Amino acid sequence: MTLTTILATTVTGFGGHAIALGIAGVGSAIGTGIAGMGALGLWKQSIRDKKKLPSLALAMVGMPLSQVIYGMIFMNSMIGANLSPDSYPNQMIWAFFVGIAIAASAIMQGKVGAAACANLAVDDKQGSGMYIAAMGIIETVALLAMVFGMGGIPSAS
Repeated sequence: MTLTTILATTVTGFGGHAIALGIAGVGSAIGTGIAGMGALGLWKQSIRDKKKLPSLALAMVGMPLSQVIYGMIFMNSMIGANLSPDSYPNQMIWAFFVGIAIAASAIMQGKVGAAACANLAVDDKQGSGMYIAAMGIIETVALLAMVFGMGGIPSAS
């Protein structure tokens, strides 16, 4: 068995696909962290004002988590295409940019979640549906990046 055969066998199927998952995961971590800080501020204010803690804030914290799933779905699509090792550099570039788009969505979703928590501190009876809708629109960016990114993966020949 030649070295070329060993290397080709060892690396087949790994074109840096995890780049998209890793970057999306970093975005989700940052987004949930930002939203989490907003939720903690809201809950602190609620405790100070002797009000019930708004549970909607927990939804704001969790929403950026879904982007890591989109990164995983995209990664699995790349792996499933089973493209030639010659295309690995291109796959890594593609995965990088799709991962960045997904991560940006998660980070911005976290920022909007934190702002929504600040608004809930003012009035927890109004705006809830609008906050969720705004975060859903931002979520759409990640979904589109994943779907369009998957559409750009060539079929294995």
